Amino acid sequence: MQITTSWMQKGLEQGLEQGLEQGLEKGLEQGLEQGLEQGLEQGLEQGLEQGLEQGLEQGAEREKELIVRLLKRKITPIDANLEATIKALDLDSIEALGEALLDFSTVENLRYWLNNQAKNS
Repeated sequence: MQITTSWMQKGLEQGLEQGLEQGLEKGLEQGLEQGLEQGLEQGLEQGLEQGLEQGLEQGAEREKELIVRLLKRKITPIDANLEATIKALDLDSIEALGEALLDFSTVENLRYWLNNQAKNS
């Protein structure tokens, strides 16, 4: 009877050992897969958000530069202070300035418009 018990004990120990090994392997494998999947998902999401944000910022900067070029062509001279004021405007104000500049004939028109924008902000 003791031989059978000893044999059974050894079998149980080996079974437990194999079970633990296989369980650890599977657990690590699944953990790595899930970690990689989540990491890729988060990385893609962050990358898209940053790309979109940078694209919007670059678009706004280009729009500001275009407005400054149009103003310089329509009414010269535009000094550095005026240019800095224009480039500091938010996107809605820049778009409004893009329409308003069609009616400007002097730098004073631009200054007047910018002063009114500052008062309304």
